[in-house]
Amino acid sequence: MSDEPAATDMPDSVSATSRQWQDFLAKVDTLLPADHVITDLPRRIALSTDASFYSKTPKLVVRIPSADSMRAFLALAFECGIPVTFRAAGTSLSGQAISDSVLVLLTRDWTDSNITDNGNLITLQPGIIGAAANRLLAPYDRKIGPDPASINTCKIGGIAANNASGMCCGVKDNSYHTLNAMHIIFADGSDVDTACERSVARFRETHAALLNDIQRLCNDIRTNSALCKKIRHLYRLKNTMGYGVNALLDFDDPLDVLTHLMIGSEGTLGFIASITYRTVPLPKARQSGLYLFPSARLACEYIPSLAALNVDAVELMDTRALRSVAGLLAPFYQLPIADGAVALLIDVGAEDIATLDATLTQIHAAFADTTDVVPMCALTSDPVTITALWQIRKGLFPAVGAVRETGTTVIIEDVAFPLSELADGLDALTLLFDKHGYDEAIIFGHALDGNVHFVFTQRFDTAEDISRYDAFMQDVGRLVTGTFNGTLKAEHGTGRNMAPFLQAQWGADGVAIMARIKSLVDPTGILNPGVIINSDPNAHLTDLKSMPAVNDAVDKCIECGFCEPQCPSLHYTLSPRQRIALMRRQHELPVADRAQIDEAFTHLGVDSCAATGMCATTCPVGINTGEWIKSIRRTETSRHTTASLTATHFGGASAIARFSLSAAHTVAGLTGNQAIASFSAKVHSLTGGKTPVWYPAVPKGAPGHLPAGAPTSKKVVYVPACPNRIFGPADTLRPLPEVITSLLNKAGLEVLYPDALSSLCCGQPWESKGYTEQAAKKRAQWQEHILLASENGRWPVITDASPCISQMHHSEGPETLDITDFLLAQVVPHLILSPLETPVMLHVTCSSSKRDKGHALRQLAAACTRQLIEPEDIPCCGFAGDKGLFEPGLNAAALATLKSQIPSACTWAVSDSRTCEIGLTHHSGLTYRHIAYLLDEVSRPRDAAHNKEASDQND
Repeated sequence: MSDEPAATDMPDSVSATSRQWQDFLAKVDTLLPADHVITDLPRRIALSTDASFYSKTPKLVVRIPSADSMRAFLALAFECGIPVTFRAAGTSLSGQAISDSVLVLLTRDWTDSNITDNGNLITLQPGIIGAAANRLLAPYDRKIGPDPASINTCKIGGIAANNASGMCCGVKDNSYHTLNAMHIIFADGSDVDTACERSVARFRETHAALLNDIQRLCNDIRTNSALCKKIRHLYRLKNTMGYGVNALLDFDDPLDVLTHLMIGSEGTLGFIASITYRTVPLPKARQSGLYLFPSARLACEYIPSLAALNVDAVELMDTRALRSVAGLLAPFYQLPIADGAVALLIDVGAEDIATLDATLTQIHAAFADTTDVVPMCALTSDPVTITALWQIRKGLFPAVGAVRETGTTVIIEDVAFPLSELADGLDALTLLFDKHGYDEAIIFGHALDGNVHFVFTQRFDTAEDISRYDAFMQDVGRLVTGTFNGTLKAEHGTGRNMAPFLQAQWGADGVAIMARIKSLVDPTGILNPGVIINSDPNAHLTDLKSMPAVNDAVDKCIECGFCEPQCPSLHYTLSPRQRIALMRRQHELPVADRAQIDEAFTHLGVDSCAATGMCATTCPVGINTGEWIKSIRRTETSRHTTASLTATHFGGASAIARFSLSAAHTVAGLTGNQAIASFSAKVHSLTGGKTPVWYPAVPKGAPGHLPAGAPTSKKVVYVPACPNRIFGPADTLRPLPEVITSLLNKAGLEVLYPDALSSLCCGQPWESKGYTEQAAKKRAQWQEHILLASENGRWPVITDASPCISQMHHSEGPETLDITDFLLAQVVPHLILSPLETPVMLHVTCSSSKRDKGHALRQLAAACTRQLIEPEDIPCCGFAGDKGLFEPGLNAAALATLKSQIPSACTWAVSDSRTCEIGLTHHSGLTYRHIAYLLDEVSRPRDAAHNKEASDQND
């Protein structure tokens, strides 16, 4: 690793011979489990994209589960000369997480963390999502410094490797400046953990030559006064263009230099196996406000004074940006946005209210000097308003994506100008948009740092399209580096799209230093070749991503990956982004390959999709990929007859299902659970997944009778959902209708049931499979019967499964209420609760999340226990109606981390959907049950007379 070829010898790409590949693949098979090695074309194409506008199909994809495996794998790749690229969440915007060689993904094993020094330090493995790290730190009133807009999706490995910053991070709190220690694995499999004295001592001995070379590099650069001046200037701005050569000036120990060079190196120097951050405090007091200025120039005049007050953030939005989010802006400002106007979103935090008030006084005084500043929303501490204000800012990028033409891609670039020249820079950028015809382009960004993003849409269908983009980027390069001496990449990383402009930014001396860094640390160039160091002047114009139409429901997808943490099939088959990418990319393939992908997509894309729509909850443009998948399922006409028969004869079908469930338990009692489970799995496999699997958590059939209570003047119509009429309770538990009736009786409510209950269903089983006609008929039948039972809406109507509510919202007539809402609002006030002291596990179902973000269910559960535990990495259980019985791998993948998160003292686990509870029980070892069981357990009637009446009835 200490050999130092000349900078001109450093290859932009590395290719392996056929023999090298064969040797490599043979050894990979002995190194990793088969399910960690992906060679099939459909999945390789699905993984060919990150969030950028580039795409490369990897020859091989591997999932690495540990640091030991990573060391061994890299040593093998180094030995065979095989290029590798690391990907964490794949939210990279500059093409730095794609490869046509080997793509390395992390398994879910990379999520260890350790908080020390009372929260001042946190050690994180690279697979932890940024927002999850902040949740770990929340009890300490601290957070990590970087706060990228993608923090709910991007992972620590990507945050550090790209030096991602964000809205409030600035320069001082980024990964570079808050780095405390790092575990690095290098290209040859060697490593160093700077938090371990023994590891450091060993590395200093084994890699003395490398450290000496880095020391010489530091000495060389410090004698180049012009380059030193450039470095100091560019790193006073936000800058992620090229390697972090400021480390060569900031540190004297070459090991410190090396670790800081890893920040922003985009996987080209090594793999970050863990990082320890110095954390930053959360503000104890905070206010946000939105102010409109008639021009960018006037707005920019206020920014230096706001910076001097140490406000946390000042986000600038130009005229077109504000107009693009008119809907979000409407609650605060209804007038048309005048040409040239810009807004500043100001966020101020402090350690205490007195300090905050002092800062606010100065801000108000500055704005009081002019009538040109219009407070669209004056600074406020109201958390709801603050959230709404920041949603305006966060909605800018999606706003462009939502209105783009099909076939175009959304490009977001970020540059930084010296703050004193920000207004001129904004004007110059706007002129470039006009010159090149990007009429839809918007500008917004982190004004405190002179850092602005610009977003526009682009086609790459023709040579003219590509030439237009190239001409624009050449002009941007000259403008930023030449006219303003700014930075071409402020926080999104160099990647492939800015690599050709590295010399424009840094000059020949700067690029030579960076090439020496690459050759010292990765002498054979196998780590992410072509990224950062790339002499091809057209690298930004190659491997451009095609965006053909696939389906109206998903054509607005910008392939950002924000959907992926919500998707239960992410670690099983494909995520929503990957499903869409696969079908888009297949258009470029030969006919034979397209046929292969179509065949594979039946399982990878259609059958294994939960279709719950959770992806839409975090999608910037609101895409529900499940709707697309259900439209595909509707084309499977062979199943329509069966769907119609079950809908028409649902009562009989339900009876058969109850009998079959009970019969299975009887057989299991005779043969043993394992025997019938194995038999059902074999039949399931032989029938191609057409028959369900069985396991002990699948309950017996539900009893046919329903409980009744004493007549009272207050009544409620109760429609037990079909899952609770088909699946019985877990052993030893009362049927759910009995429990709910008990709770309703405690509140003095008489329970009514609609006629023909056995035939009623909300339609969800048909809707989820794409049979919309049958689903609509079942909803209509439901509405017809509850209209009668409720005496034309006189009495409230409730049901006990959260998925039913999402279906019934499409219907006219009496509203069907979710039992959780009803219990919380109409029953709990009539009860005395004795909350449990022991922990309770909670699973918020997809339907509850989409309906009210799980608020009612959480509130009800919190009233029943003092220790509520909700795994935040399981937004969907993957059971998806009956899919857990027909696609058990989906449920298993979604709940893989559940069991490890259950405290030893926990005996209660609750949710609000019977089918979800089956899978949760199977994979946790705890009996998950409806929240009503817990409420009934911890409650007694508030009315003493009711207590006496109940006692008399029992006697």
